[in-house]
Amino acid sequence: MCPQKFENIIVWYIVSFAMKTNQKTITRTIRLPSRIDNILQKDAKEKRTTVNSLISSALTKYAEWDRYAESIGFISLQRNEFKLIIDSLDDEKIKRIAEETGSRIAKELTMFIFKKVTLDTFLSMNSLWFRYSGHGTAEIETDERNYTIVIHHELGRKWSTYVAHFASQALKSTLGVVPKINITEYSVVFEFFVP
Repeated sequence: MCPQKFENIIVWYIVSFAMKTNQKTITRTIRLPSRIDNILQKDAKEKRTTVNSLISSALTKYAEWDRYAESIGFISLQRNEFKLIIDSLDDEKIKRIAEETGSRIAKELTMFIFKKVTLDTFLSMNSLWFRYSGHGTAEIETDERNYTIVIHHELGRKWSTYVAHFASQALKSTLGVVPKINITEYSVVFEFFVP
């Protein structure tokens, strides 16, 4: 079947989270304008994936992040523009802003998305935040009670300072945990114990 022959294209996609959690998948039929289908076909080819996978990924991002981020007022900035703003602040101002926002935003966002604050929901919220925000990537490791969170980014030392103080305050105010922190130019490592 050639997609150019149809004005409306039928596409099947996997409902959010199904690929990651082996949940039952559901087949949906949707209609797409041919212009959108052409973009999806082109992008899927460039990424060496399928249109179905591309659509599933976009819908997963919407379900896990975009619908919440839009509701609570997240904005998009180009990474270089954001770095210029951060770099214009002195370390004390960065620390003050990070601690003020970290003490409330992490808890509010966790409650908003998961409807409760636990260690698991807090860690899930942080994974989502870093997966979709563009502020870096997060890796979480645990051996049941000892946790290590590593944040990698491309925004420089001042962003590391912000992340360190934000997350430290978020852990204190949300979980009552005081982490050990190691800061480098492009990463921040948090280590903490949960009794």
